[in-house]
Amino acid sequence: MAVIYSADNPPPARTTVLEAWTEKTVPVTDGSERQMGKDAFLTLLLTQLQNQDPFNPMEDTEMTAQLAQYSQLEQLTNLNTNVTSMSGYIQAQNQFQTLSLIGKQVSAQSNLLSVTGGAVDTSAQLELSENCNLKLYVLDSSGNQVRMYDWGLTEAGTYDFVWDGKNTSGTKVPDGAYQFQITATNLAGETLTEGVTPTINGQVSSVSFDESGQPVVHIGQVQVALGQVMEILNTKVASSEL
Repeated sequence: MAVIYSADNPPPARTTVLEAWTEKTVPVTDGSERQMGKDAFLTLLLTQLQNQDPFNPMEDTEMTAQLAQYSQLEQLTNLNTNVTSMSGYIQAQNQFQTLSLIGKQVSAQSNLLSVTGGAVDTSAQLELSENCNLKLYVLDSSGNQVRMYDWGLTEAGTYDFVWDGKNTSGTKVPDGAYQFQITATNLAGETLTEGVTPTINGQVSSVSFDESGQPVVHIGQVQVALGQVMEILNTKVASSEL
């Protein structure tokens, strides 16, 4: 026998109504975008079941469809959690493998030279794509010129450059990172902005990690990103001082 409920006497299922979601209570992902998470979805579904019309209950197919949506949402949430965990594991593994570079000789794209303990512990290489008049300048951290080398007319090719760690007056410079710059002029008198590729060679003294977790390789006083390392050498590169 059907029970007739009046407005003053609602069915038991309607005696307790859950608080509705508002703009301020819906979970958010950032300051502008709002989305419904799995907890919100489940709460909404339970509220819907709790407050459905007893004379017109939710169809089985409709409920099944909503449960299927909840199941898909749960799977996507778990997948995202697993991917995040895997990414963290891969990053930690890569960081650990980078530590194996300590003590090895490497070649890296850089124009910095290192002086440690009064000795220069990096050498440089220049690759010229065409014949040119070449000058090399060694600068300190403030951009002041420390030393200048005039190589004159130099043919295209690869050349080693080793600095003795002394300034123009022959005095040893303090420890630190020094920059070397190149001025190249071709036979037509044009200054080359491309075609001169500098690299440095040295032993990795330590490895650190930046704020994003990316490895930073220390070659004496010089720091280079892991992506700048071009080659890992078995032995120290030997070249004569210029």
